Amino acid sequence: MIKLRKIFILSIALLFASVLFADMVVPVSALPQSARSFIQNTFPNAQIFKVEGDDGKFKAKLNNGIEIKFLPNGEWESIDSDYTPIPPTVLPNAVQNTVKNSYPQALITDVEKEFGNYKIKLNNMTELFISSSGQLIGQKMDD
Repeated sequence: MIKLRKIFILSIALLFASVLFADMVVPVSALPQSARSFIQNTFPNAQIFKVEGDDGKFKAKLNNGIEIKFLPNGEWESIDSDYTPIPPTVLPNAVQNTVKNSYPQALITDVEKEFGNYKIKLNNMTELFISSSGQLIGQKMDD
């Protein structure tokens, strides 16, 4: 009986902790202005339908299937797409050129900034690792 009570209390505590630390829906106006401008300029035909905030970071979900994670300063950290290609213009010119020269017909479906480098997934199941200066560091087939 005591063991069951401990399990029950532990379960309630874990449930409370998960709710307490979960992303919270916030108004679009909570996004930094630079993040809202980025969305408007990069995806002009899309509407923001949900914004979540957690520990100063934000996640914006757009009605075209794009999800963008932003740092507290409004700089994007990652962009993920279900079915809408991500414009190469989100990348520095050197990185854009490397992607275009490596796979000219492929579309970008996911971009992530990692320690000054970029991890880019393409619609041909290829994952590229490119430095901010445009050097191709590595590539692999995405599984």
